[in-house]
Parts: sequence; C-alpha cells; structure tokens
Amino acid sequence: MSEFTVLQDGHSVRVQRGLLDNLLQAERPTVYFSTLIGDSVLTLPTLRALGELFDAPLTLLCPKIAYDLCFREVNSRLVDITGSPPVGPSLGPPSNRGLDYDTLAAEIGPVDVFINAVPWDVPSNVFVRPLRQRLAPTTSIGFPTGDTYDVVIPRDVPHSADLTFKLARLFDPSARIERYARPVPIPPAAQEQVRSIRAALPAGAKVLAVHADSSWVKKRWPVTRFVDLLDRFLSRHRDFVAWVVGMGDEDLNVGRERDRVFSYLGAPLDVAMGMVSDADLFVGVDSCMLHAADLARVPGVGLFSPTQPAVWGFRFAPHRHVYGSTMADVTVDEVLDAMEGLVDTPSPARNGMPAGASDESPESELLSAARQFHDSAASWHGNEPEAFIESNSVATIALRLHAMNFGLWHHEDAVRRPGVGDREVARIKRRIDDLNARRNAAIEEIDATLLDRIEPNPTAPLHTETPGTIADRLSVLALRISHTKQVADPGSHLSVLEEQYDDLFRGLERFLTGLRAGEIQFKLYRQFKAARHRSYCDLYETRDT
Repeated sequence: MSEFTVLQDGHSVRVQRGLLDNLLQAERPTVYFSTLIGDSVLTLPTLRALGELFDAPLTLLCPKIAYDLCFREVNSRLVDITGSPPVGPSLGPPSNRGLDYDTLAAEIGPVDVFINAVPWDVPSNVFVRPLRQRLAPTTSIGFPTGDTYDVVIPRDVPHSADLTFKLARLFDPSARIERYARPVPIPPAAQEQVRSIRAALPAGAKVLAVHADSSWVKKRWPVTRFVDLLDRFLSRHRDFVAWVVGMGDEDLNVGRERDRVFSYLGAPLDVAMGMVSDADLFVGVDSCMLHAADLARVPGVGLFSPTQPAVWGFRFAPHRHVYGSTMADVTVDEVLDAMEGLVDTPSPARNGMPAGASDESPESELLSAARQFHDSAASWHGNEPEAFIESNSVATIALRLHAMNFGLWHHEDAVRRPGVGDREVARIKRRIDDLNARRNAAIEEIDATLLDRIEPNPTAPLHTETPGTIADRLSVLALRISHTKQVADPGSHLSVLEEQYDDLFRGLERFLTGLRAGEIQFKLYRQFKAARHRSYCDLYETRDT
C-alpha cells in the first residue's frame, strides 16, 4: 500500500508515501493517550511503531499506570496526566492530584507534532481540547472526536487496534500491525514471579488463564456459570489447571475441581498479565487480560456483551468469540464448545523456545505424556494418530504406546461386530497380535529408558509394577473414559473411571518421586510376547471349546 486517505478541511485527501516524512523529523513529537488499561494494551502496537518512525523520542501525555505497564519500552519521556482536570472526569486511577493546564503546558514545552491516540468520543477527550489549544502545535493529528485537527484519521476500520494503528500507517502506509503486536513487556521482577508460580505446578501441566471481573457490570458473566465451566473443562482435561486473575472478588475455586483452580485475584497487573501471557489457553470477558492474551498469541475464548467482539475482541491469537444480547444469554455449553475447539492449538513460544521444549527429567516427560492421554484420544477420533518419530524421549515413547492402545481398542471393537467374516477376523487378529507385541515393547522401552537415565538405589525395596506398566494402564483407562463419555447415559461409571484414573496418576507421581529419592527401585521385566519368542502349541487343535 503506497497511499493513505485522511480528512483535511472536511475533504478526503490521498496521502502518498513519503509526503509526511518531514513530520517524522519533528523535534518534539507528542502523543496523548488517556483511556483505560485495556485500551493501553490495544494502543501498544501503535506507539511501538510511532516510536520507531519518529527520529526524536516521543513525549507521552498519559497516566503513569499506562506508561509503566505498557509504554515504558517506547522511546519516550512521560508527562503524567493522572489526576482531576478542570473539566471532564478524572484520568487514570483515583488520585488527589489536581491538573492545571498551564502547569502541564509548561512541563510539556514546545510541540511541533501533536497526535491524539484516542479514537473514540469518550469523556477524557474533553480534557485534551483546551490542553491542545494551549500547546498550539505546528501540526495536529487525531480522529473525528469533535476537536479540530490539521489531519483527521477516518474511523473506517472495525477493530480498535487496527483503527489506532492508522496513526502509524499515516506515515508508512505499508506498515503492518502484526510486526508490532508483541506481548506486553513484563518487568524482570514480575517475570521471575510468573516463572516461580509456573515452576510450582506439576511437570507438564498446562494452564488455563481465567479473567471474570469487569468494572462494568453488564460485561460480567454469572460467577456460577464460570464455576460450572471450570468444573466441566477441567474434568475433561486432566493436564490443565486454572489460574484466576483480576482485581475482583469472584470465588471460582468452589466447584468439584476446586483443587485445580488457583486464585491470584489482586496480583499486581504486570504479574497478572505475565501469567496470562504464559498460559496455554485463555477464557474471559472483554478486558485488558483478553488483550494481553491476544498480543501473546495465547489461544482464547472471549465472552462479549454488550461490547462488540469485532471492535474489542481478539485480533492476533487463535480465538473464538461468544456473543449474547446480554451476558445472561451466553451459555456454558457455548463457551465450553468454543474452548474445546482451541484446546489442541499449539501454545505460544516462551523465551524463544516452543512451550514444553525444555530439558525435562525423564519422570517429567512421562507425566507430561500421561496428561495428554485424554486429549490425544479425543483428537484421534477425528484424525489418525500422528506417526511418532523414533526418539529416546520417554514422552514420545509413552504417546506411541498410547497410539498403539488406541489402535488395539478399535481393532478389538471391529472384530466384535455382528456378522464379521472369518477371513476378516483372522486379518484383524494378526493386526492385534502385531500391535500387542509392539505395545509390550514400548512398555519395556519406557522402563529401560528410565533405568538408563535414573540410577536406582539397589538397596531400596523392589516394586514389581513398573512405570511402563502404570503408563499402559493409564492409557487404557483414558480410552475407556473417552468412550464412556460417548454413551448417552454413562451413569456412575464415568465418575468411577475418572476417580480410578486420578488415583493411578497420583500413584505414578509418588512412584517416580520415590524412585528419584532412592526410596524404591524396580527392574526391567522382559515379557517375550512377540510371536518369534514363543513355540507353537497345538493343544486346542483337537478341542472344541
């Protein structure tokens, strides 16, 4: 794109690329921003671009909270406008500070280019008009908000982030917002807190970030529905825990799955946004946390009413929006279905590495794989299990074992079909034999790899059940749970199976912890179940049984 349309003196004007380059050489470019934290996050890509385009540092007129949280990384100096102005509502968080136009104008100093980055007709724009008049900039740029600017940017794109980014495209029509849509910058101390919180989770656990509160009552979803949603989602996805963030007082850790719902309400905003950015999935109302998840490319589900998702929703990350005429019209089933459509979406990169691509211990690898058994079984009903590359990773071996059990389950179902012919039974039986042989080899390979990478204490008590056999049992239980969920009325069977799965998984955790601590040991047991390891016995050739 080589040109850009603006309004001057009420008329549309085509701005050719390079026509405004002289403005980029301004000595005192100044940008005004005054709205909420969520708007700060949406405006961040624009300020990053403007900071890069202008030769001189920007002067940012904004509340200090927005600067500290979002804009500090931009090449700029801050003039804090937190407080109560002579006209219009207070700016920024509650403050006893009074704002005086003359004092602010003196602090700002001469301005050659003034940009109002607030695109909406909001009360805070009442404050900026007298201030701009006192500053008397050489060139003023803004949106059609009732003030008079030298260059007016039309409001002709729906999403707020794209609309604000038109300020950057005014100077470079080829600029793309995606280049500047990076995660909210989190200070090192807050990053360390997030890492510490994540490190406290079980190895391989995934995180669902939840944000339920809003200062606008109409944007809130009933707390009881959030609790029901978390119960249902977490019961389906045993590898997930939930982090609840925000400044409200919503008690979401009161349901059946409350032990896996962790409340961080009241955490500092930078820590909360860091947690959201580090999550694997997000669900929440229209808020700053949704926008933080979006910039971090965290897959997410946004719940909307009365605000419009086309304007305030996700823009960059994989997402689903659920909209109702009121929040009471948004159902748990709708939100849960939307989350299920995203749960297998790859997580964002962290620290330059794909999520989960760390040098894990073999115990962590095995537990991480086991946490994926439920989701893998569900996804394989729609798509064939992937071909697992040969690897000495315990996680890869365990998932390959799970895929073999998946195949065994369905081959055994096939051979039980009414009317299946003898030749078909024989063919499927050979497939079952082959899968069983490879399944047992995978169990042994898990155990052999663990013994190779963890030196057991030879004097510790011997356990004859091994991690490989426990992983195999977990795999089969996950398949049974998956198929029980497909029954119209599973009755009490499902809860019994899920309880058994949880008991067995915790047993595997204790086993591996004890193994690493030298409190128990196990041996590699060879089963020799492949056909080549057995001689043929014809006993039943003559028996009709």
